Amino acid sequence: MKILTGSRGDEVHEHLYENGQRRVGHRILKKNTVTNNGEFHPVPRNIVLIPLKGTVKLTTPDQECTIKNGQLAILGPTDSFYLTAIDGYVRIIGVNSK
Repeated sequence: MKILTGSRGDEVHEHLYENGQRRVGHRILKKNTVTNNGEFHPVPRNIVLIPLKGTVKLTTPDQECTIKNGQLAILGPTDSFYLTAIDGYVRIIGVNSK
């Protein structure tokens, strides 16, 4: 078992764990922050995005949706996306697997 703790701060983008098959990423975004400058970021493998705090808008070429604590989004390796922080500070976890 591993217990992972993310950094704190205004803007965080880190990989908490990586073993080749899995990666766990942690992000903190300030309100109105748009990831990847609003450009679509390709999903390199399957990913589950889980907001821990706040609300985030998930934009893909085909749709926009809003997810918040208690919800999650699943993207596949043919998807691309960017995120927009809706609330004051958004904390989100991404879990990737091959």
